Amino acid sequence: MKITRHRYTVKQEFVEQNRQNLDDFIAALTAASVPGLSYRIFLEEDGQTFLHLVTSQDDPSEIITGLPSFKKFQSDLLASDPVARPDQVGMSLVATSGNSFR
Repeated sequence: MKITRHRYTVKQEFVEQNRQNLDDFIAALTAASVPGLSYRIFLEEDGQTFLHLVTSQDDPSEIITGLPSFKKFQSDLLASDPVARPDQVGMSLVATSGNSFR
């Protein structure tokens, strides 16, 4: 299993646009129906920091980065001059309890 965490902080005035871009991206990713892929996006308490948690059986980067909605999300994000640029960290599952939530 491959687990990746992406985190970044946007300016307050870009939050709503980022949320719309993410909605469009997730709709396209859902329509692509990639087996074994879970892509979750969280907004931290500060209301400006986004955390993406991606779990998959295989490397989904080619599928994700090939989506036009992802390209728009990424382009708009970088053009917005984020407070904290996106970072990426690979992770390993150590323990879990219960079922995943939606």
